[in-house]
Amino acid sequence: MHVLLRGAGTAITAVIGADRKQGVEMADYANAGTYVGDPVMDYVRAPQLVQTMIETGASKKDLSAGQIFVRGMYGGSLLAFATGLAFFAAAQGVPSSVAGMIFPVGFIIINVLGVDLITGYFALVPLAVIHRRMTFGQLLRVWFWVWLGCLAGSLVYDGMLWSSLTLNGATADTTGLSAYIIKVATSKTLHYEEFGMAGAFAALVKGMLCNWMVTLGVVLPYASRSVIGKAIVTFVPIYMFFGMGFEHMVVNQFIIPTAMLFGAPITMYDFWVGNQLPVTIGNFLGGFLFTGAALGYLFYTKPTR
Repeated sequence: MHVLLRGAGTAITAVIGADRKQGVEMADYANAGTYVGDPVMDYVRAPQLVQTMIETGASKKDLSAGQIFVRGMYGGSLLAFATGLAFFAAAQGVPSSVAGMIFPVGFIIINVLGVDLITGYFALVPLAVIHRRMTFGQLLRVWFWVWLGCLAGSLVYDGMLWSSLTLNGATADTTGLSAYIIKVATSKTLHYEEFGMAGAFAALVKGMLCNWMVTLGVVLPYASRSVIGKAIVTFVPIYMFFGMGFEHMVVNQFIIPTAMLFGAPITMYDFWVGNQLPVTIGNFLGGFLFTGAALGYLFYTKPTR
């Protein structure tokens, strides 16, 4: 009996020891997550989100000009696809508030793929410069190539859409899409110009409001580790800007040149000076001040070594 009890005690001790060892291993496994001592969840806290913003902005300097250009081209064309689809629904009589719910699909694809838009760079890259992760010259370089890529991607889709709807100019568009695009493009150029500086300032402010939401749609996905989480937090701010009709420079690089292809009485001056100049300034101010600088000021913490 004594021997049995002793043997049982040894077995129990061994089991307890194994459990303790397993417990240590489980604790170590839990500590291997994003936050020491916390379980890994589909959520990233704001300080780490800001750190990701800085790292993402800084990473752009390591890309070649060709890589930045193609990433921007991909982003611009996807945005043109999404805009065209939302406009097609609106042209068929779908209420604009409902048709606008289609547009964020393009942004979701952009975020999941990790391709780029110049408007997102307005929030991320200056933050990297502020924290001395890249130089001002490098900022100008990446801005130029991603802007050129977005413009090229938009124009390529413009031409392909015109070709598909008109059979390469052999017939008129019968879908109603071109008429809707012309209407919107006119309101984004000639309408502003009627009011002079007041119109230009309105375009600038609408550009600020737009890229405030757009850049939130860029950085909020950093707070989630799942695709569905990234999709949801992309959808909300992107729908808010598009549903309100604010001004996005890359979206306009699709809308206005396409309207010109379909015969809208809009000149290159109307496009570049009447729209792109004030909207670009507004997009930069909104993205940098309201997202990059604001979130950086509120949540940046120096990483521990």
